Amino acid sequence: MTLLSNDLKQGTKILHAEAGRSKFMKYFFKGEVTMETYGRFLISLYQVYNALEKALNEHKDNPAIALIYFPEEVFRLPALVEDIEFFNGPNWRDMLVPVTPGQQAYISAIERCASSQTPELLVAHAYTRYLGDLSGGQVLAKRLQKYNDLPDDKGAAFYEFGLIEDNNQFKELFRKRLNQIEVSEELHQQIVEEAKEAFLRNIDLFEEFDSELEGLPMTAKEQEQVLVDLEIEKSRLQAQDIARKQAQQPSTSAANNGSVWSSLMPTALFTSLFSSSGQEGVEA
Repeated sequence: MTLLSNDLKQGTKILHAEAGRSKFMKYFFKGEVTMETYGRFLISLYQVYNALEKALNEHKDNPAIALIYFPEEVFRLPALVEDIEFFNGPNWRDMLVPVTPGQQAYISAIERCASSQTPELLVAHAYTRYLGDLSGGQVLAKRLQKYNDLPDDKGAAFYEFGLIEDNNQFKELFRKRLNQIEVSEELHQQIVEEAKEAFLRNIDLFEEFDSELEGLPMTAKEQEQVLVDLEIEKSRLQAQDIARKQAQQPSTSAANNGSVWSSLMPTALFTSLFSSSGQEGVEA
């Protein structure tokens, strides 16, 4: 049987690119999504993570779920609440109703997995969300802060993982855990298909805001430029991270330095929102 992490990456490649080319992503990356709109987008994310993290908690003893169950490290609900209160104020819970069609479709997909005879399908949703948040989501955090002049400690808690010292190392651990999941070939493929479903539901969330975004639909060239810009920004952030870590380490031989450098460099860049090392996750 092939590695699950590889099949998830390859199986979601096309939809991953489609999510990265969305109008919402274009305007977000250019700093043209208003704080009011972003605050309501966070409400959509709250609906998703509330359903997902409830489901993961309910099935944490399932052998497959247990392998990728890192509530302290990656669960996003507390951070989302912090950001939502910043953008929407103390009465933000009034915004949870009515549930939008896009939100409901995503919630229903997660609940369908959780209530089925194969809750292992939740692995697909955890993969899609959390690896994306740890990857392209970090680029979005920089853009959010840059264009909205946010205080250093406000508005971007969703993208901060305080208990993870090295995002790349944690993502590698997550991928290794995925590959340790033992399921039938049929269920293996169903998990890949469910990851595609997760991408589609995420695109639904983006599209609910399209009517609020001004301007003409993106040309093919503009769509490709969004991906190029994401790659450049991600490369810059990774280079900064490497330089910072090397500066913190005591001097060693040139050979050791070369080894550290090669071990930390990514093999590929993000191509869209919520990806890691090429096509992993959805960035939000």
